[in-house]
Amino acid sequence: MKITVNRPSLPPYSEFEELAKEIWDSSYLTNFGTVHNKLLHNLEFMFRTENIALCNNGTNALIGAVKIAALPKKKKVITTPFTFAATAHSILWADKQPVFVDIGKGGFCISPETVEPAIDSDTSAILPVHCYGLPCDIAGFSELSRKTGIPIIYDAAHAFGVEVNGKSLVSEGSASIVSTHATKAFNTVEGGIAYFSDEKQLRQFTAMTNFGINGGVTDQLGFNGKLSELHAAVGLLGLKYFSQRVVERSKVWHYYDEFFADIDTVETTVIPHGVSLNYAYYPVKIVDRNIDLDEVVRKLAAKDIITRKYFSELLTEMPFFKDSLTVGTLDNATALSNRILCLPIHESYVPHQDFIATEVLAALK
Repeated sequence: MKITVNRPSLPPYSEFEELAKEIWDSSYLTNFGTVHNKLLHNLEFMFRTENIALCNNGTNALIGAVKIAALPKKKKVITTPFTFAATAHSILWADKQPVFVDIGKGGFCISPETVEPAIDSDTSAILPVHCYGLPCDIAGFSELSRKTGIPIIYDAAHAFGVEVNGKSLVSEGSASIVSTHATKAFNTVEGGIAYFSDEKQLRQFTAMTNFGINGGVTDQLGFNGKLSELHAAVGLLGLKYFSQRVVERSKVWHYYDEFFADIDTVETTVIPHGVSLNYAYYPVKIVDRNIDLDEVVRKLAAKDIITRKYFSELLTEMPFFKDSLTVGTLDNATALSNRILCLPIHESYVPHQDFIATEVLAALK
């Protein structure tokens, strides 16, 4: 068995087959159908907000959020280089300009302190990423937004089910976008969830994903961003298993924590107080600079253990983004990207957790 860094969490196939047949027999496959609406309703209940909409992927949802929630006559969107390319791609597709700033020292996310010096008269939005589902400084960004009038749009791609002091992390900022891609803690195969604090903007987003159609009239820019019934079915069925799967993934996380506690070369990640995590990623820092991480990855792959250096190449180091505007140094992000390693974590890995940890330790020697 190949142990990948993460893998889809799926409902029993028999359950999907039964619901898929119902959808098939109905001949209603998309356009805000019954299964889509059931999933949306259940997620509203879970997140304790009605201000959400579904989309066919997280990137389209983020494009829409930037297009709608960012200040319209300004161009710059401040964001992090320590993320997946889709974050910055979304800014560009929304006809804005990404501006990269450093992450906070010792963390994974940009902070109000690293963002504020980059704000100028052309700043349209601030787009922090809840990296690995670990929350940004929500209170700090809320205050920064209040002080400057600049909206906060969260890339919450990794953050499905994460709560801070009992409140869903999804319902923060002017907008917040979750990915429900197959590799995420909860999935619809492909998909996304969009939250807007403003109900008018939410309605605008829903119309945008339906070719800009409002009440039968096309009165705004739009695209086809609807989530199909079959994709929604995977989510609707998977949702009832989500809580138990989080419990199982937490066992792997805590096993790793205990296993690596006394290993000087490995720095594990501390979950902040009040945060209920989804345990979708297990990031560690390999602090010994004499260890070649690429060689570690190769050694583990030879044992069918697939790790990933998320995000070992900063966006600013990629050919497409290398000429983008950067404000200040990226010392913290650069240092982290050179030493980060994500270990496999999934609810099905509980029986394999000792094997994985032992092989990781061996590969580090």
